[in-house]
Amino acid sequence: MDRLKSIFISGYVAFVLIGIIYTVFQIFQRTSIESGFCNLIILCTVCFYFGLIYLTQVPRTSKNMTVLSFSILIGFIGNIYFNAQSLHIPSLSIGIVGFIGWILYTYWATDFSGRKESNIKVGSSMPEVSFKTPEGETVAITRYMNAPNVILFYRGNWCPFCMAQIKELAKEYRKIKEQGANLIFISPQSPKHTKHLAKQFDIPAIFLIDEDLKAAKTLGIFNAYGTPLGMEVLGFETDNVYPTLIITDKKGIVRFADLTDNYRMRPEPGNYLEILEGI
Repeated sequence: MDRLKSIFISGYVAFVLIGIIYTVFQIFQRTSIESGFCNLIILCTVCFYFGLIYLTQVPRTSKNMTVLSFSILIGFIGNIYFNAQSLHIPSLSIGIVGFIGWILYTYWATDFSGRKESNIKVGSSMPEVSFKTPEGETVAITRYMNAPNVILFYRGNWCPFCMAQIKELAKEYRKIKEQGANLIFISPQSPKHTKHLAKQFDIPAIFLIDEDLKAAKTLGIFNAYGTPLGMEVLGFETDNVYPTLIITDKKGIVRFADLTDNYRMRPEPGNYLEILEGI
């Protein structure tokens, strides 16, 4: 199932981009003009959504994405209406695939509700796991357990929601340090990508690498085929980690754990900063 999601995400994005080009060409050719504009409503809304996530770096959406979904529904209804009057199979197909693809993306592809139970338990000690620094040194998580910690397991530089969440945490860095806490970012991506990210967010946070996802497997946050198909050519691993935010106290006890069941939905800063202030 996870492999299908990986293929679907990449395929749907490719379909949307190709569909826009084809639809614009058909409109200029004066073929199925009305249904073509309806398809543009669908495809451009999807394109707007992905562009908005990358450009504005919003770390969360609503579960149903109501406004965008309503726009896509309007485009789909218009496509069906105009094709009922003058059937044009390519235009009808684009509209149907665009609409169904959005439904699958919203309610299936981004859903983690079927994930296995993790070994991260609020009130229990943080499990003993080790990581690599970007320079290749092996470090145990216990090294940092003499102080409170805000730990984010993120999927990689390619994930707009993860990057937005990291940006949000970076903005809250001063509040985090006021509590004497470490800010730790962990992912399975390469040292090269990790160093690039550390340079991009020029704060004294700790960046670690979960090599071969050993820690993710131990913690129960391993996501097989969690990276969209094709990202491997950019140097990212096929398997990944479920986005996870953890707060531990200075004794290494987990005080907060966000084990999201949808990668579009991340915790608000107030949810965990208040807990950090109280430990």
